[in-house]
Amino acid sequence: MKDKGLLGNIHPALKLLVLAMLSFISLAIITFIGIIFAFIFFDTSIVMQMLEGGMDLMSNIEFGKYVQMLSHLGMFVVPAILFAYLVGKNIKKYLSVDKKPDMKQVFLGICLVVASFPLIGFLLEINMKLSLPEFLAPLERWIYSSEEAAQLLTDKFLSVTTTKGLIINILLIAVLPAFGEEFIFRGALMRTLKQWTNNAHLAVWLSAIIFSAIHIQFLGFLPRLFLGALFGYMVMYSGSLWIAIIAHFVNNAIAVVAFYFYHNNYTNVQLEEISKGQSGLVYILISIILISLLMFAYWRIGRINEEKLKSTVEETD
Repeated sequence: MKDKGLLGNIHPALKLLVLAMLSFISLAIITFIGIIFAFIFFDTSIVMQMLEGGMDLMSNIEFGKYVQMLSHLGMFVVPAILFAYLVGKNIKKYLSVDKKPDMKQVFLGICLVVASFPLIGFLLEINMKLSLPEFLAPLERWIYSSEEAAQLLTDKFLSVTTTKGLIINILLIAVLPAFGEEFIFRGALMRTLKQWTNNAHLAVWLSAIIFSAIHIQFLGFLPRLFLGALFGYMVMYSGSLWIAIIAHFVNNAIAVVAFYFYHNNYTNVQLEEISKGQSGLVYILISIILISLLMFAYWRIGRINEEKLKSTVEETD
C-alpha cells in the first residue's frame, strides 16, 4: 500500500519523529482533559495531591488505575490513530485491521502465547539475575528498587476480590494495552522501521526492543522483548494486526486471571513457578519445541494465504 496521507512521502526517520511528537503532545492533552474530568469523578483533595506532586498511587488504587488509563490512551491509542491518518490516510488499512484475520492463525497465535509461558518464566529468571559491574552499583540498586516498587504497585492493582474488580482489571490491563500497544508498536512503529531499513526481521526486533524498553522495567526486559518479537512475527506472517491484538490480550488476560485465582486462594499455582525446579526444565524444553512447531505452522499458513492471494490477483488481471 502506498502512503496517501499528508505526511506519507516524508523520510521514515521523520515519520518516527512525528510519531514520538504525537505521543508526547497527545499524552499532555489527554492528561489535561483527564484531570478536568478527575475533579468530577474523584475527591478534589486527591486530584490536588497529584497536581502538587505528592500523590502516592499506592494509597488510592482507583485513581491510579484512572491515571494508567489516561497514560495508555495518550501515549499509544490516540497518537497511533493520528499517525496512521497523517501518513496513510486510511487508518484501518494502514494499521492492518481492515481485513478479517485467518482463524487458523488466530488459533495458532493463542496457542503460541500459552506455549510461551514456561520460556517467558525462564527468561524472567535470567533477567532477575542481572548483575552490573561494581562501578555501576548505584544504577543496579536503583533498578532493583524501582522494580520492587513497580511490582508492589502492580500487585496492589491486581489484588481484587470481586468479579467487577476482575473485569475492570481485564479491561485496563488486557484490553486497552492489546489495542494501544499493538497499534503503535506493531501497527505504526514496525511498519515505519521496515520502510526505513527495508528489512522486515530487523523491523520486528527493533520495534520489540523499543516496546520492551519503553516500559522502563529492566528486570522484565528479556521476556517482554521475546513477546514483542513474537507479536511482530504474527503480524509479519499474517498481514493482520488483529492476530497480535488477540494474542496480546490473551497473554495479559491469563496473567490477570491467574493472579486473581491465586490471590483469592482458588489455586496455589503461580505462573512464575512453572519454569522453576527440575520439572521446570522439562516445561521449558517443551515450550521451545512447541513454539518452533507452532511458529512454523503459522508461517506456512501465511505463505499459503499469500500464494492464494497472488493467484486470485493474477486471475483477475
